[in-house]
Amino acid sequence: MNRTSTTRPSAVTGRGFNEAVLVAATLARVPIAGVALLEGHELTLHDVRGVSPSQEELLLLCRQTVEADDLVMFAQVRPYEGRAIRFYTGVPVRDDDLRTVGVLFVAARDVRHLDHDALEALLALGWQVECELGAERAARAVEVRSRVLSKAHRAADLAEVLQFCLDEVCAHTGWPVGHVCVPAADGTGELMSAKLWHGADDGRFGRLREIMENTRVAPGVGLSGEAAATLRPKWMDDIGLTELGAASGFAFPVHSEDGVVAVLEFFDPDVRRPCPRVLALVTELGREVGLAAARMSDRADLLQSQTMLQETVHQLRTVISTAHDAFIALDEDGCVTEWNAAAERMFGWPRADIMGRALADTVVPERFRADHMAGIARLKATGEASVLGRQVELAALRRDGQEFPIELYVWQPEPTGPYRFNAFVRDISERKEAERALRDAYAREQEVVEELRGLDQIKTDFVANVSHELRTPLTSISGYLELLVDGVAGELTGDQLEMTSIIQRNTGRLLRLVEDILTVGKIDSGQFQPVVEPTDLVALVEAAVKSVEPAAVKKAITLVCQLGPEPIVVQADPNQLDRALINVLSNAVKFTQPAGSVVIRARCVGTEARITVADTGIGIAQDELPKLFSRFFRSSLAIEHEIQGTGLGLAIVKHIVERHGGDISVTSRPGEGTMVTIVLPVDSEADAEVDSPQPLCNRE
Repeated sequence: MNRTSTTRPSAVTGRGFNEAVLVAATLARVPIAGVALLEGHELTLHDVRGVSPSQEELLLLCRQTVEADDLVMFAQVRPYEGRAIRFYTGVPVRDDDLRTVGVLFVAARDVRHLDHDALEALLALGWQVECELGAERAARAVEVRSRVLSKAHRAADLAEVLQFCLDEVCAHTGWPVGHVCVPAADGTGELMSAKLWHGADDGRFGRLREIMENTRVAPGVGLSGEAAATLRPKWMDDIGLTELGAASGFAFPVHSEDGVVAVLEFFDPDVRRPCPRVLALVTELGREVGLAAARMSDRADLLQSQTMLQETVHQLRTVISTAHDAFIALDEDGCVTEWNAAAERMFGWPRADIMGRALADTVVPERFRADHMAGIARLKATGEASVLGRQVELAALRRDGQEFPIELYVWQPEPTGPYRFNAFVRDISERKEAERALRDAYAREQEVVEELRGLDQIKTDFVANVSHELRTPLTSISGYLELLVDGVAGELTGDQLEMTSIIQRNTGRLLRLVEDILTVGKIDSGQFQPVVEPTDLVALVEAAVKSVEPAAVKKAITLVCQLGPEPIVVQADPNQLDRALINVLSNAVKFTQPAGSVVIRARCVGTEARITVADTGIGIAQDELPKLFSRFFRSSLAIEHEIQGTGLGLAIVKHIVERHGGDISVTSRPGEGTMVTIVLPVDSEADAEVDSPQPLCNRE
């Protein structure tokens, strides 16, 4: 960096470094101290204490420090003609990309000596100046963003916005030359120069400008091509074009949902490392300017974009001013070096009162202070840390002595150099209270669940007892009715026979209801378990068909049974499976109109036995099919046609089938009929042990 240093008419300006300069002069015990900063190509003095008769001499020494990129010290024992300064120490001040951008210096007209402690203190002061510059750069970045977005909002010409953005980024970052390229109009996706430049009039970049204005770049190739292809900034700290005045470069895309609008690229003759703050700024600028550019073709969309940008700026400022999480920065000794407004609100400590104080003495509860200090000491001694890079929950202390829970995330901003720590802190008092309330509510809910279970068991026991008590007298009534019908007590007249028939039907209904309720009770209590044995499914189907034949004949329903000649053996409880088959067949007959038909098929498919019962009955609405196996459910069509039933039969059938390792499904269309399919596993080993019965095949 061989550039000539210059001074402004008034080289001593106010940049807010008075405190650091005063402390530096006091520590070094010298009359001259100050800060020199690079502004563009010029090195200028700021907040100089005890101005030297020759500011040019100070600037020359500071320039040597910048070029050395390291601490510079000299003490000149013998005076030389033309030199007034005989003692000088310069501490480099670096940017986020570790590039030296200034110097904190002390000087004297006579020979002085700095001990080790004073030198260490000067280095720490240099870091403080870096922090102040960083805060200033962050504020300027917000201003740059605001100005660029405002320009993008007001301007009607995209080239004007891109030029403005190019100039602002160059001015903010200190990169000397910038260029804009845009997608070619031929649709190839290649990038070509928009002939928009910043700083290209400098003679050092003439050849670079000539080449770039006559070159097209393919997507994914080179600095701008990679930025366009990835839609992310690309930084190359050594691009190898030193002969063209470009040792380093970075580029960022301006893009919208429709694709890349432009790519802005920047070059510097010096090698510069990546700067996260710059990358974050240009990433946001690329996205926001791209959104604005996408709306420039339509004035109404432009107005909408203006509103959105204003809201975004307002929201950004609101977030900054009302941030909920506290931010705290500490030095290697655990003393506070940064404390934001949220931290003031959270802990009750104003920033002015806590800066420089040990965190352990302010917000760390007394019982944890020893561990806190031991952790810092262990980190400094061994590099081992228990909380760095992890999110942990701890207790903290407010200024009024109140202890409260926090969530803490601590990281080390720089892996080398003096230890410094940054932390985000969140007050989780409300969350902890909510968690406690949730635990209490869950415990109360569990108590209620247990109470409901008890009540449900009482209900189940009651229903089972009542059903059991009802079954005995109903069985007795049914028996005596049969005796009456058989004429044991004398011949009955026609009217008497009709009455007894009605009584028999309703007694049968009550007995079936009681039996279903008792079965449901056994299912709930776990007592309804199948006692399995090798069972011929064909024989069971034939028996079930015979059971429902009288009801089918009474309604003139054609009952068709289609069975194969060979037995189908399954491991099953014959009584339970017979009950399930009779229930399904009875439903088919019950819900089929007179003169309809019911077809039952049983066949072996691989290792499965499939039984289907298809009828031409009233059917079931599609939205009611998922509820069909629910207890006490009756379809709307069954209610509409006044078809009697308890709604328990299919629920019991489903339980029986599933307990046998099978599955049951139903398909239906209103007015067309219903088909029930039962699938059971076949017992192939016992198949040969069962005698083949005479099949009831294709019988009507």
